Amino acid sequence: MNKTFFTKITAAAISLALLVTAFSACGKETPEYETDTAPETSQTAAAAPTNPLTGESDFKVEALGNRPIAIMVENSPSARPQWGLSTPDVVIEGVVEGGITRMMWLYADVNDIPKVGPTRSARHDYVELAEGFDAIYVHFGGSTYAYNTIKNDKVDDIDGMYDGKYFARDKSRNVASEHTAYTTGENLYDAINTMKIRTEAKDGYTSPFTFASEKRTLPGGACSSVLTVFSNSYKHTFKYNAEDGLYYNYMNSKEMKDADGSTMAVSNVLILYTDVSNVAGSSSGHKDWNLSGGTGVYVSNGTYQNIKWSKGSSSSPTSQLKLMDESGATLQLNTGKMWIGFVPTANSGSTVIS
Repeated sequence: MNKTFFTKITAAAISLALLVTAFSACGKETPEYETDTAPETSQTAAAAPTNPLTGESDFKVEALGNRPIAIMVENSPSARPQWGLSTPDVVIEGVVEGGITRMMWLYADVNDIPKVGPTRSARHDYVELAEGFDAIYVHFGGSTYAYNTIKNDKVDDIDGMYDGKYFARDKSRNVASEHTAYTTGENLYDAINTMKIRTEAKDGYTSPFTFASEKRTLPGGACSSVLTVFSNSYKHTFKYNAEDGLYYNYMNSKEMKDADGSTMAVSNVLILYTDVSNVAGSSSGHKDWNLSGGTGVYVSNGTYQNIKWSKGSSSSPTSQLKLMDESGATLQLNTGKMWIGFVPTANSGSTVIS
């Protein structure tokens, strides 16, 4: 017989006998007796692990404290529709040479990365942004300026030009070879282990964003749509769907779909204005973003607010991206995926909120 069960029966029998005895004593109040059961204690459930890039609670415990993965993906017409466009935790996009944009996709867990691409070459501004997240940087080639930054800053990177076995090519779309490279989380996991790349994030880099405990309505007013302009041929419009609380991405008025047919959608749209200039001496028109800081707009939950941002000078590339409200207080983001666009300050007047 189970010992605990036996103990409880014995205690109950004794209590019953005492109760009967008490009732048999004429004119005496029934005494109260303590039970042998300890009072129940309230147990606080362990907090669910949250994704540091989205604030969402569906995150694996084993991935906590790990460095994010930053993957360079192209956005030229021949690259579309991209593989995995709807899957990154954070998409960072900005203008490069020729007025085109390039993207850097951030993932908090390498195991959540599907087939992604087309993977393309590094640019130095993206390298510096990746450093601010202590991310492992993934690219396929790069400009001279990007390679210099990777070398000088000792950036941990996985480069398809030299680590090609961790990439593959999909030639099914009948486009030039430079638009065919891709990688996967499984390949990157193998690369990180084989190359013995540090996986644990540095102190102070494990929580790059601050998320509100409850969904916020932003103070600037309603925003069912926001248009932002990188160049004449690269314009994004994010349209709000009140049913799911997401902003759907339309590029040049067409839905921006991934290779699986899903439209890219995010909970948070952040437009950060930055001064963009040509790199001195570049024959290809490479761009340089002023990452020291500036103003911007935050859009979420059908509303918007004006914000500030900062990162630091090029002499401190590992400084983190900081998002603030207009008073300078840390910006409280709503949970969910986000798109961050580094838009030329000269085009700030072309932003349309409706």
